[in-house]
Amino acid sequence: MVTDWYNKWLDTEYEGCSTPFLYHKYCGHDNNRDAFMLNTVESNYMAELMFRSWPPQAYQDHHHMGSYGARLYVAPYSDPIHPHGDPLVWRELQWYGSHMAYKLEEEDKKGIVNAAIFSGWAHLGYHWIGIYHNIPSMLTESASAKLATPLYIHPEQLKAETKAGSLVGTRMMPHYKPSTNFPNPWPGGWWTLRDIVEQQKIAAWAVMDHMARNKETVLWNQYQKAVRQTLRGTEDSPQFIIVPEDQHDPRTMELMIEKLIAQGVKMYKAKEPFTADGYIHGAGSYLIPLAQPKMGLIMTLLTQTRFPDDSFTRMGDGTPHRPYDSATDTMAEFMGVSVHPADYLSDFEADPVTVYQRPVGYVDEDSKVGYLLDTRENHAFKAVNMLLKEGVPINRITEPIIAGDLEIPAGCFLIESGYEEKMNPVADETGITFHALAEIEADTEPVKQLRVGIYDRYWGGNMDTGWTRLCLEQYGFEYDLLFDKDILHGDLSRYDVIIFPHDNPEMIKGGEALKKWWNETRPDWPLPDYPPEYQSGLGDEGKEKLVEWTKKGGTLLCIGGACDYAIEILDLPVSNVVKGLNNKEFHCPGSTLKMLVENTHPAAYGMPEETLALFWSSPAFKIKPGPNNHQYEVIAYYPEEDLLESGWLIGEEKLIDKIAALNAHVGEGNALLMGPRVQHRCQTHGTFKLLFNSLLG
Repeated sequence: MVTDWYNKWLDTEYEGCSTPFLYHKYCGHDNNRDAFMLNTVESNYMAELMFRSWPPQAYQDHHHMGSYGARLYVAPYSDPIHPHGDPLVWRELQWYGSHMAYKLEEEDKKGIVNAAIFSGWAHLGYHWIGIYHNIPSMLTESASAKLATPLYIHPEQLKAETKAGSLVGTRMMPHYKPSTNFPNPWPGGWWTLRDIVEQQKIAAWAVMDHMARNKETVLWNQYQKAVRQTLRGTEDSPQFIIVPEDQHDPRTMELMIEKLIAQGVKMYKAKEPFTADGYIHGAGSYLIPLAQPKMGLIMTLLTQTRFPDDSFTRMGDGTPHRPYDSATDTMAEFMGVSVHPADYLSDFEADPVTVYQRPVGYVDEDSKVGYLLDTRENHAFKAVNMLLKEGVPINRITEPIIAGDLEIPAGCFLIESGYEEKMNPVADETGITFHALAEIEADTEPVKQLRVGIYDRYWGGNMDTGWTRLCLEQYGFEYDLLFDKDILHGDLSRYDVIIFPHDNPEMIKGGEALKKWWNETRPDWPLPDYPPEYQSGLGDEGKEKLVEWTKKGGTLLCIGGACDYAIEILDLPVSNVVKGLNNKEFHCPGSTLKMLVENTHPAAYGMPEETLALFWSSPAFKIKPGPNNHQYEVIAYYPEEDLLESGWLIGEEKLIDKIAALNAHVGEGNALLMGPRVQHRCQTHGTFKLLFNSLLG
């Protein structure tokens, strides 16, 4: 794809510009952020090879970075580091990295830096998650040319990414001068693809050379790390992680178990009830002992994680230095799955779980009244979509009720009897239960799939759009992609809902608004020069089209930063209370926060009353007093105290009692503003329903 794009524009003024669209259908550059959730086919292949079939003694990824700093970064990482990797791994990263740097210097490759720029606490791509599998996992970052076209760089253009000359703020590279980890700066000149390839070849061969020279030590270290991590699991607290069978969304819990097994985690499934630290857990609960080589991985994915707030993560003036990616990747919190750390267990029988077996879905005994699907389960939405495509009529309960022994929350789905033959294969595929009803009296509304469009743009593409597409496809929702031309010149009456995934409003607007914002916020990083047809933006005309469509009955569903776009174009009396605050006043980079949910609102059907939401470049709302207050409905809000679960939060007081998600009535239509990243990277299963509910009528 990238090669085809490059060749298309060769020998034109646009030669060497990057692809204006995602270079992976669903995730673009985020394809290296999927090593723990394993959403893509490619990630699953890698996990099978690297974590189960053939764990390597070392691993290295080759990447590209910006053009105007060091020529190549090699291991080790800079501070801060994550707490759960075996210390020997961090030493091995220095061991391998020093040999790479030496071999590069031996070949007179200038501009090599190590122990800088990229921190040891970062996203869970393979070159970071491997650390918790006891694999010294490294990346190189090469300075970019113009794809395969050489780039000329003047000496005065070379610099470190400095912030007030702060050593911490630049992750151990405060300036573009010789230093112990950067002894031979590149002087400038032509930078070519050949330079990049030669660097990467030397770096790759250096790793293999080092392993060949020290093979006995390498193998001994692999054994040592496994033993030491296992011992830590017996000596430290907790010693076990319990995943109870009694969950808000049992099917999503099983999905988490499947992902953990794909990582090679050892676990057991209880055959009978047992107690853990005084709490009773039922048969079917999972027990994950920490006394295993992947102890660090388990702690990273399943326990509370607090990003350090110290001299490694603050600049000299106290300004926080943003994490390399999210401040936490706690799988259980993202997925809305309850886990319980424990140290003391009663005796009980359990079976080892080595191969994942998907839950068997089924249709209860025949019912003359009908069947119920529990809206608390994400997979119920997949089942509903499958049945709707088969022409099965479905209704939805609009208020909580009690039917026999069942406490039925608002939003559960009802299917008439007589469609059992179509329900059985759906139960098999989704692994959920169709509960037979003896009687039911409830107010209901018919369900239909709404006609959905997802806005997409150029300027490199929007990764959140790609992930949104994958999320909807996994659960059976149909959609169309809408580019500028579809909104500016298409028939929007064909759509009931248009989704704007997380994005900066200026990227949506395009034109002069984008150029002005880009020059103000990224003065040293020129706006990419794409061919005119790829310089997307809705502008004023697109704004008018969307406003008209919304007022005539459409639902504009905006996520994350795109909410500010809706507030602006619809002139909503809603303020984003964290907009414009500097990082010392407010900072919450990719963290899970407690959120209270009005789960009788149709957009929140099936949600628990309290959940965790991923806050990352997210807005938080306040409705300005006015005569039309009744036209605004709060869907979710932040509590009065103790908001942070995992990650990093500075300025908690800015969010207290503020609105996280709301619905605004606009004419005959609606604007749904979802501040948190409710479908982020197809990982935040615990808040998927805030998206899914809005796509059913």
